[in-house]
Amino acid sequence: MACQSPLPLSHTLTSEMTLFELDESLSLLMESATDAAAANNGDIPEELRQALLDYCEALGAKVDNIANYIKSQEFDARNAKAEIDRLQCRQAAAENKVERLKGLLKYFMESRDLRSMKGRLNTISLRKNSQDSLVVDSADTIPSEYRRVSVTLPVPELEELLRHLPEEHNLRARLTPDSNGLVKREPDNTRLRTALASGVPVQGATLRRGHHIRLT
Repeated sequence: MACQSPLPLSHTLTSEMTLFELDESLSLLMESATDAAAANNGDIPEELRQALLDYCEALGAKVDNIANYIKSQEFDARNAKAEIDRLQCRQAAAENKVERLKGLLKYFMESRDLRSMKGRLNTISLRKNSQDSLVVDSADTIPSEYRRVSVTLPVPELEELLRHLPEEHNLRARLTPDSNGLVKREPDNTRLRTALASGVPVQGATLRRGHHIRLT
């Protein structure tokens, strides 16, 4: 039976030592080689020279191994992301199909005043939602107490505004709603829902209890 040839020392060093250990050992060898060269008129002993070569080769191999591992993990990450994106697309497509079909069933059952349809194994029911949905018919007609404003300003201008804002300050014009696109007005859905649920009528908005499809 043939004997296996021993692995080169550089291979052993690569597999048994970390990158930090190889770097530290190589630094020590370089110092020793510098001292030996100074003491021997520039000559470095063959044993030390070979050790330097072995450690340099081992360091290079270790760097390649680390780089290859990183590339492998990046490849796996890209594949995983692609698979996640594919599955998310399938999920979104399936959910959209379900929503469209439920919408058709809801329209069909409401138009025929049906509350349930029975098959041999399944029952399709039209159930009331657990809470009312807020329906804003006309945002422009909603009173100001049920609206909120979002303002976009550079930080220096905001700080200046907070410090002092005289009556004649030119920022007042910029803060006027619908001026320069800095101010965005929109319904305050939380306050609207609270008011309407309490029986307070609000022009431009209502609460409506809708229905949903349920399979049993």
